[in-house]
Amino acid sequence: MKLPTAAVAALTAALVAGCGISATKPHGVGPPASGVPQIGAVPDRTRLFFVSLDGVQAVSRPTDTTLDPREALALLLEGPTVAEQRQGFATALTNVAGRVGVDTGDGSVTLTLPLDAGRVPVEAIHQLTCTAANARIPGGRPVTDVDVNFRELGKPGVWGPLHCDIAGYYARPEQPSSQASPSG
Repeated sequence: MKLPTAAVAALTAALVAGCGISATKPHGVGPPASGVPQIGAVPDRTRLFFVSLDGVQAVSRPTDTTLDPREALALLLEGPTVAEQRQGFATALTNVAGRVGVDTGDGSVTLTLPLDAGRVPVEAIHQLTCTAANARIPGGRPVTDVDVNFRELGKPGVWGPLHCDIAGYYARPEQPSSQASPSG
């Protein structure tokens, strides 16, 4: 049985129309997809580290731009917000009465403490290390590769480097750094 030409044309038109192909042109729907941003690289958030019952943990705060270490540490030293306190966050930096000096280099930060480092709790060193490492550091190193060194105000030499890992823990140096100076 042979179908008339008009019937074939009508059947073909019905099949094409029913398959969901439209006659509209493609149009843009936004920028191309991109990967997951690296911690510390999102320009409208900053990571501050506070003490909780589970140890030292990151708190993400909204900011207008990515903060440098000096700006991030200034926020950290103000302590947790009321909302963060209600969530159980506190600070171990109460003994750091005064400014923490901040010097940045290519992939490194040196923090100058205003008192003897022996009087600073381990949790406070952890808070300072990871907050500084998650800030905007010259050199574009990943957070885990940022060298964070410490200096005591008025004393020669530095100790470190310490590193903050992806989970927010820091590694203590096993040996004094080659930058350390035992004598003054």
